[in-house]
Amino acid sequence: MKQILLKKRAFLSALLIFLAMAGMAQTFTVGDLNYQVNPDGVSVTLKGHVDGYNATGALNIPESVNYEGNDYVVTTIGNSAFLYCFYLTSLTIPNSVTTIEEGAFAYCMGFTGDLVIPNSVVTIEPSAFMICYGFNGDLILGNSLTTIGDYAFNSCDGFHGVLNIPSNVASIGPASFRYCSFSGMTVDPANTVFDSREDCNAVIRTSTNELVTGCVNTVIPNTVTSIGENAFCAISGLTSINIPESVTAIGDGAFAFCFDLTGDLTIPNSVKTIGSGAFFQCVGFDGTLTIGANVTYIGDEAFRKCSHFSKAVSLATTPPKLGDEITRMAFSEFGTQTLNVPYGCAAAYQNSSWYDPIGLNGFYEFIEAELMRGDVNLDGSVNIADVTSLIDILLSGITASPAADCDEDGNVNIADVTALIDYLLSGSW
Repeated sequence: MKQILLKKRAFLSALLIFLAMAGMAQTFTVGDLNYQVNPDGVSVTLKGHVDGYNATGALNIPESVNYEGNDYVVTTIGNSAFLYCFYLTSLTIPNSVTTIEEGAFAYCMGFTGDLVIPNSVVTIEPSAFMICYGFNGDLILGNSLTTIGDYAFNSCDGFHGVLNIPSNVASIGPASFRYCSFSGMTVDPANTVFDSREDCNAVIRTSTNELVTGCVNTVIPNTVTSIGENAFCAISGLTSINIPESVTAIGDGAFAFCFDLTGDLTIPNSVKTIGSGAFFQCVGFDGTLTIGANVTYIGDEAFRKCSHFSKAVSLATTPPKLGDEITRMAFSEFGTQTLNVPYGCAAAYQNSSWYDPIGLNGFYEFIEAELMRGDVNLDGSVNIADVTSLIDILLSGITASPAADCDEDGNVNIADVTALIDYLLSGSW
């Protein structure tokens, strides 16, 4: 009896092993490439090169392969299939491939020329071509493409020319084109998710008015309400930016590593939040940083290593919250440790996380705007209270300026008030 039970157990074990092996996808090699049969039994996934990291020369992927008398269509380039294949020199993808999986060609730095994504491809998964910086031509995207994953073409900085987003693209992941160097960007007019309105040379999410990605020649339209994560990150040759008053949020890393930006940087009053690392290491700015009156939040390292700003101004009467109030890295290694603030606000900044007595991670001196019962604000506007105080001066019979004064009856002419405002705006009092 015991022997019978042992035999049954051995049989069941053998059966389970057989079934497990039968359930495994079949793999085979044709030429220099390895394949795996897909569940449909008629198509295959390209799994890699027989020489692994040491593969060399041109990589010409076939549309179909024959193995043991069966023809299989190549529809997928597998996860990390050619990861770190530094020595491959060119790439041809056939018009049978529908999916390029995550990291399929990441770090294939030897590829040169154009990269043509055929019309059959529907999905490019995250990091598929990350750090393929050897490409030195155009990136041509096929018209069936719907999804571009996160970091898909990150650090492919050899691409030049105009990037055209096809009509079917409905998803573009963060940092998909970070560190790329396109001279222009367009979106097919038939695309219902993204647009490049006003020939702005940028890709904008139509429903939210978020600028998803830009290039060296982007002009931000005044209908854009947010600048997306890494939208302009590390764009070479970008020397100036104009952020319109429509923008309310600047995303993480939006302009990080834009080394060529110079002069002043003005964050308009419309902006409420500035993301982490938004202007990280923008070392070329050498003028004035002006932070708008309505900014309420500035993320970690937002202006870290912006080491050449000569002046900093905050128009916010309430100090914006800094992302990390312990380390206060938002302004670490900043160009100046003196901050100009609105009248009466120095104490608020002094008692906030903006204050750093050493001056390593923030500001140690806060200078208020000079006000004497009437003055222009730091942004050039005049508060109604300031104008009222000047009228009070007039009514008191005290001469406020050579251009305006009380009449003999103590009344003030509208011309006098107008002259006072002009005098005030001139800054010559």
